[in-house]
Amino acid sequence: MIVFRLIGLVFIAGALMVFGADVLRSLESGEVGINSFAQVWALLDQRLGTTSLEGFKAWAESTLPAAAWDPGVVSVLSYPAWAVLGVIGIVVALIFRPRNG
Repeated sequence: MIVFRLIGLVFIAGALMVFGADVLRSLESGEVGINSFAQVWALLDQRLGTTSLEGFKAWAESTLPAAAWDPGVVSVLSYPAWAVLGVIGIVVALIFRPRNG
């Protein structure tokens, strides 16, 4: 359970870092700039030299029904990265929180 709590905290920390980057970019440019989850994932793929985003898209298109892929997964990939990471982190942290008793 400790490992999953740590994973939740890592997601929350990642959300805060992406949010901070969005705020700094917005302050520098003078207009609101928000990175989508797909943009952050693509940036990580570029830095790490992987193609996991394209692999995920191919897997999701071939595995999931079209009704789940088009409005569901595509819209989540377009959400702000800090929101997606934050929600995942909070849910994981709440599921694996210490129990009283």
